[in-house]
Amino acid sequence: MKFLSDENIPTSLVKELRISGFDVKDIKEQKLFGMSDKNVLELAKSEDRIVLTYDKDFLNLTNQTPFGHKGIIILRFSNQAPKNVIERFLTILNSEHSAKFGKSLVIISDNSIEIIKQSIF
Repeated sequence: MKFLSDENIPTSLVKELRISGFDVKDIKEQKLFGMSDKNVLELAKSEDRIVLTYDKDFLNLTNQTPFGHKGIIILRFSNQAPKNVIERFLTILNSEHSAKFGKSLVIISDNSIEIIKQSIF
């Protein structure tokens, strides 16, 4: 699974994902600050990556823009301390749920994983 981490994702989560064997491109490391959400989706699609973000504005973008994506994961934990997010997200990635994340809009919160199929591209 390959990710493109939005600029709001903590560097510590990016590092832990890499340690766990995931291919992660970080917007911050690439110095792509201020990139529009649409451009983030386009970059992720061109590189076959799933967008990882805290930004729920991606929900509106996928509803308004009829272009495909490789997947979007929106993390909505009430405790967004990096240690908590790392622990919870890695547990989910190592579960059977992660097989359904590609080409889907996924909202992960404290008590649920909502998987919404959105893209056929």
